[in-house]
Order: sequence, then C-alpha cells, then structure tokens
Amino acid sequence: MGTIFLIYKTDSWHSYNSRELIGVATTQKQVITLCKNQAKKEGEKLNEDDLFNLNSIKQTQGYDGGGEFYYESVIKNQLL
Repeated sequence: MGTIFLIYKTDSWHSYNSRELIGVATTQKQVITLCKNQAKKEGEKLNEDDLFNLNSIKQTQGYDGGGEFYYESVIKNQLL
C-alpha cells in the first residue's frame, strides 16, 4: 500500500467545512511544489515561515494570500 497527500485551501481558521481540495500529490516534496504553484496562481509567494510550517505541521499559518494551505496523508486502497 502507498500513501498519497490531499492538499486543501481552507479559511484562516483551518475549519473543516472550509476545506477545498486543490490537489493530490505522491510525495511531500510534490505537496510543497503544488502549494507554491497555487500561491503563484493567486499572485502570492510562500515565504520561509509558510514552507517551514508546511514541512513541520502540514499547514500554513498567516499565509499572505486568502485562506491557508493544509494537507493530510491518506493510505491508498483503504476505507477511511
């Protein structure tokens, strides 16, 4: 079995109801790349704090763009 990563944009409070799935990645490195691409698409850039938080706690805190980024890992071919 393998793991995939689901990437979301959320509101500033990371509330569950605000989650919008924006990407699926196969590695944590790819998660960061996809988040950077989304930020660029929004006319923003992820700063050092954003990148540190994504790598450490799987979410941004204080992202300059609208909302925040969050991701979770999911094991493939398994009921949730």
